[in-house]
Amino acid sequence: MATFFRSANLASRVFDRQFLSPRPGATVNTVRQFYENLVPSYTICDIDCPDYSFRKFTDDGKYLVAFSRNHQDLIVYRPIWPTFSCNEPCDSHDLPPKAKKFDSFFKQLYSISLASSNEYICKDFFLYMECHQFGLFATSTAQSNDSSATEGAIHGVPSIEKITFYLVRLDDGAILDEKAFRNDFINLAHSIGAYLYEDLLCIVSLRYQTIHVLQIRDSGNLVEVRKIGAFCQEDDELFLHSHGQVPTDPYGKIAGSIFSLHHSWYWSCITCLIKLVLIALEPWACIVQIIVTRKKHALRRV
Repeated sequence: MATFFRSANLASRVFDRQFLSPRPGATVNTVRQFYENLVPSYTICDIDCPDYSFRKFTDDGKYLVAFSRNHQDLIVYRPIWPTFSCNEPCDSHDLPPKAKKFDSFFKQLYSISLASSNEYICKDFFLYMECHQFGLFATSTAQSNDSSATEGAIHGVPSIEKITFYLVRLDDGAILDEKAFRNDFINLAHSIGAYLYEDLLCIVSLRYQTIHVLQIRDSGNLVEVRKIGAFCQEDDELFLHSHGQVPTDPYGKIAGSIFSLHHSWYWSCITCLIKLVLIALEPWACIVQIIVTRKKHALRRV
C-alpha cells in the first residue's frame, strides 16, 4: 500500500530508500526523484544574454523559444538545468565566472529563418503540440487599412496581404508544413485567432467570417478538413441551389448582421459554447436511449 501513496517530502523519500528496495532496473530513476526536492535558492543578476526576444518555455519545459530582434529568425534552446550548487548560502560564495553565463544553463539547438524580407514573425503567437513536440508559428506582412473590396469580405475589416502558419518540429527545427492565407485578417495577438485542441487546429478569419478547421497529422502535415462560413457543409450551396433558396449575397446585410463579429473575444466565446454543447449532449443522448429502450420493453410486455 505504501507504493501507491508515497510522499514527495524529502524525509519521507530518505525513509523509503532505507527500508524499501526499488523494482529491478529502477534504481537510477528512484535516485533521480531526489532532484525534485532541489529548488533554486539564489538569483544571479547581470547575465550576458543573447540579443534575442525570448518568448516562453514549452508546456513540458523542454524548450525555450526565442526570436531574433528583426523578427525573422526562430531560435530554440534546450535547458541544461542547474549546473552549480553550494553547501552553504550562496551569498557567502564567489561563483565561478562560468556560472554567470547564459550558455551554462541553456544550449542553443538551432536557428532557422521563417520570414522573408517583407514578413515578420508574430512574437505573441505560439502554439505547442506536446504529444509530438510540434510548434506552430505565424508570420505576416504589414497590415493595410485601405484594402480593396473583395467578394465575400466584410467591409471595414483591415487586410493583411499574406499570413503564413508554420509547423516546426522543435527537436531538430525541421519545417514540416505551412498554410498561407492571402488578403485576410487573423488576430494573431496572444494566439486569439487560432485554437489548438489535440490534433485539430481552428483558425478564425475575421475578414471573411470563416472558421478553418485543420488536422495535424502524425507525419506533420496540415490538412484542411472543414471550412465553416457562409455554408457549413460542402454540399450546402448545391442543396440551396437545387431548392432555389440560395441567397444572392450571402455576405450582405442580413448575413453580415449575423456573422459580423468584429471583436475576437466573441469567437472565443463561441468556441467555448460549442464545446460545452457537445459535452452536454453526451449524457442526454444516453438518457434518451435508455428511455426508448424501456418503452420498447414496456410495449412488449403489454
